[in-house]
Amino acid sequence: MAEIITLGEKGQIVIPKAIRNIFKIDKGAKLLVSGNNGKITIKPMKLDERHLLMLLSETSLKKTWQNPYDERWDDVL
Repeated sequence: MAEIITLGEKGQIVIPKAIRNIFKIDKGAKLLVSGNNGKITIKPMKLDERHLLMLLSETSLKKTWQNPYDERWDDVL
């Protein structure tokens, strides 16, 4: 499913209700936003805070490392 959305004045987006329902995203849900190769990806997170912090750290450091070994983590994010 794909929908066209509009970016608000403050850089905010609204995830359409149909998509929120499919992915069971409720108010207060944690979402991981990442960018790679000209694409923005938003994924719902069902992890505790410690795991979320590890994923965010890996995503940030991956920009610096830039080696093929790190690409194996792409399917985890």
